[in-house]
Amino acid sequence: LLGRRLSATSPNGRFKAGASAIVEAGGVLLRIEVHGKNMFYFFGRANGQPTVVMHVHFGMAGRFGVYKAKEPDTTDKTRLRLEAAEDTKRGLPALAAHLSAMTVQYGSLEQMYERMVQKLGPDPLREDADPERFIARCATTRKSIGLALMDQGFLAGVGNIYRSETLYQAGIHPEQAANTLTRGELMRLWTIIVRDMQDGFRLGSIWGKKKGPACYGREVSACGGSVRAWTMGGRNVYACSKRQQLDVDRQPVQPVGTARPGTSHIRRVVPAAVAEARKRKTGE
Repeated sequence: LLGRRLSATSPNGRFKAGASAIVEAGGVLLRIEVHGKNMFYFFGRANGQPTVVMHVHFGMAGRFGVYKAKEPDTTDKTRLRLEAAEDTKRGLPALAAHLSAMTVQYGSLEQMYERMVQKLGPDPLREDADPERFIARCATTRKSIGLALMDQGFLAGVGNIYRSETLYQAGIHPEQAANTLTRGELMRLWTIIVRDMQDGFRLGSIWGKKKGPACYGREVSACGGSVRAWTMGGRNVYACSKRQQLDVDRQPVQPVGTARPGTSHIRRVVPAAVAEARKRKTGE
């Protein structure tokens, strides 16, 4: 669909205004961006700038099907139907696409993309992901790390299974307060999350290179410890009694902050003669 001029309709009528906006913008799908579970489709005129952005969150049962040959009938859940005519000059076939999702909305580039992305945490599968944003956010919250991982404002894209599995690998209890974890612990957790999600992307399985879960959904973990399950943030979470110990007495880690490098911004530098006199007096 990328680069194709598309007609747009809303079979169930729930995205009628959005479909019209796509057509009026020019109908060409210029770009697609993914931030965690949020997908953004940019529409405009060929070789132009996007003027309409469609935001999609599939939820648990959404689907975006693209059909080259026989197109199935739309359903009462199909919010958007896109169609591209055959392009014989470029050798491109006719296509149709059906979208059903929990969230489908549209707006301008600033309103629907830039503002929304600013509220999202870094996505471990994006090239521009900055772990420092995740670490800084954890340092200033009293939330447990288990809740933080499911908050899209901390990290975009980590789901419930990855939460339990990556915390198990990192040896961190889900109820440990995020602001009591050191920078090293958070960076190690970030690295585990990135590697697991990359393996899942590459292999097409959430378990990646593993044969199955190490902790999630089990009664005994991979290391032989008993597994406790409970509800956290409306979802089941799992922790190993042997590998993941909760330290309730652990104090928050004081943020180190950042320092501007260089010297050009430093004012009121002590004169060299004064500094030299002080050195002689103190024996420095």
